[in-house]
Amino acid sequence: MISNSLEIEYGVKSNYLPHILYENSVGNIHSVFQTSFNLVFHDQLVHVGSLGTPVSAFGVNIPGNSLQQLLNRISAGNSVRYEDGKIMIDTSNHEVKIKLDKLSEVDLRLSHLPIDRVDVKNNEIFRLINQIDFLGDSGVIQSAKESSLLNEFISAQSDHKKVIKAIIEHFFGRGIGLTPSGDDFISGLIMVESCFSDDSSCREELSEFLSRHSSTTDVSRSYYQCLLNGYVSESFKHLLNNLSGTVEIAKARRLVKNVTNYGHTSGIDTLFGIQVALKKLMQK
Repeated sequence: MISNSLEIEYGVKSNYLPHILYENSVGNIHSVFQTSFNLVFHDQLVHVGSLGTPVSAFGVNIPGNSLQQLLNRISAGNSVRYEDGKIMIDTSNHEVKIKLDKLSEVDLRLSHLPIDRVDVKNNEIFRLINQIDFLGDSGVIQSAKESSLLNEFISAQSDHKKVIKAIIEHFFGRGIGLTPSGDDFISGLIMVESCFSDDSSCREELSEFLSRHSSTTDVSRSYYQCLLNGYVSESFKHLLNNLSGTVEIAKARRLVKNVTNYGHTSGIDTLFGIQVALKKLMQK
């Protein structure tokens, strides 16, 4: 075995990973950050973060000390392999092995939940979401035209699919950062549709649009692929699961805070999409 090897067999993983790691394959390190990094296999990212933080939809969380050792050794572009339930990362004189087959699995698949307009209006999470200054804190709305488009989406009936097409085309890839604000907003719309609606117009439109356009970040595309398969990151799943009934104020605050802490504005932008989609559902 290569000297100074590191084997990791404790942590948690998203149950979406078999969609990515379904055969022995070769990939590389896509990007390295201060407290996490991304791998890429089959044009799909795998995020490696720290235990104690919410698991990404396409994520693996490992102990913080092991993660720090890894971050000290790796660089973007390093070769990685997936073989027989294990991720192997080669550096100049180290081998790092993440034993995925030993990690606990977290269920991040969205559930389809019943929802009632009265329940939503009285729900503590929805009340907290409505207190957010999305025009000031979110990067989604930059013009009166965009505000008008969202109002049209909320109230649309007969031309429902035409407005959804306009929303996807306008906000897809719009903004800056690892996940542009427009993508986070669209994700919020689709989360609500996936959980609480029998309609699938947003998902169908996004899926069709993704097949023809690549004008967004690799991170956004990975989140979109997870979402279209029915998976979200842990903090969003917990919030969505508690929107359909009664929730204590302290818990509601914690769930909303966990989402708003997500990225620079990603959590806020996604909550804006969730708010808009819920408002549309309550029009029915």
